[in-house]
Amino acid sequence: MVSDKNYETTTFRAMKKDRLTDDERIEALWARQRPDRVPIFPFAGGFASLNVGYSINDIYTDYKKCIDAQRWTSDQYGWMPATMCIVGPLSASPVEEFGGEVTYPTGEYAQAPGVARRPVEKDEDILNLKVPDNLENIGSMPLTLKATAYQLQFGGIVVSPILATPMDAIGAVVGVEKTCKMMIKKPELVHKALRVLTDFRIAHAKLWADKFGAERLVPLVGGPTSSNQIISPKQFKEFVLPYTKKMHDKLREMGYKHMLIHICGEQNANMPFWAEINMGDPGIISVGHEIGLETVEKYFPNDIAFGNLEPAKIQTETPEQVYNASKEIILKGKTIPGGFIFSSGCEMPPMAPAYNLWMMTKAVNDFGWYE
Repeated sequence: MVSDKNYETTTFRAMKKDRLTDDERIEALWARQRPDRVPIFPFAGGFASLNVGYSINDIYTDYKKCIDAQRWTSDQYGWMPATMCIVGPLSASPVEEFGGEVTYPTGEYAQAPGVARRPVEKDEDILNLKVPDNLENIGSMPLTLKATAYQLQFGGIVVSPILATPMDAIGAVVGVEKTCKMMIKKPELVHKALRVLTDFRIAHAKLWADKFGAERLVPLVGGPTSSNQIISPKQFKEFVLPYTKKMHDKLREMGYKHMLIHICGEQNANMPFWAEINMGDPGIISVGHEIGLETVEKYFPNDIAFGNLEPAKIQTETPEQVYNASKEIILKGKTIPGGFIFSSGCEMPPMAPAYNLWMMTKAVNDFGWYE
């Protein structure tokens, strides 16, 4: 016998009703106003792909699957509508554009593209580096242009183009270990490469601005190679600051209003230098778990803080521990005057337990509302 009682699931009964639409919540952040609640950013490329039945390889090689997986997963978990143009070699960029070779993830343990052959193998190769001609037709550019065009069909925050700092570009093109040695022994060659790679990133950004309109895009600038686990603050000031600053200034001149900056790894000693760089109006400052949100607030009082749940916790800890860690970050982030977006401190682990990701949404529902 079927009861005529009108049942509700526990999940739907527990979730509070949004007072703003997704677009209104984003606009409130851009206007430096408090939205109804803390949004969650989908920093989840590989996880999103596996979540909807695709492979990790798909997220980097099939632009429709890349964007659709992120959209669908965000819808499932109640995350903000944002997609990242991570199709292509990502951290191995711009190896292909300068004549090198990239591998894409296959097998159980590969989770991101890698470098098969670097375009710079000896010192003379650096002297011959130049920004490639016909940029939109080489390397991964045709694929990522298609991805951005597809992203723009769905609105939300369109994170594109992906512009790792010139320091990260030299790490891919020359190699991180070799670059670190050259900083000490042959700094003039490092500066030569950084000048070319800065011009390349500026040309990359200009191509996107010309094709799609800079005002519609939020570039992602990542900086893992700038970590103090790799270089010193002194080296950051010499080799990272001037080139990244130039790149950001040019982006602003092109009309990019907001930028998502991922300050990856242990960079506490670099924060005074990052603060000298124009991040946008406002920018979004993403940090790893190594940097406290209070540090972001100190150095970027007019920008939006982003983060910073440790990805390892999502992978290895219990749902209760993930929930409690999320709660702590959310309560701290809510107090930041410039605004706050909750997310992981780097990409969410592709093979993390799905329920741990749900705990992040549940924590926002329980503690992320602005009263």
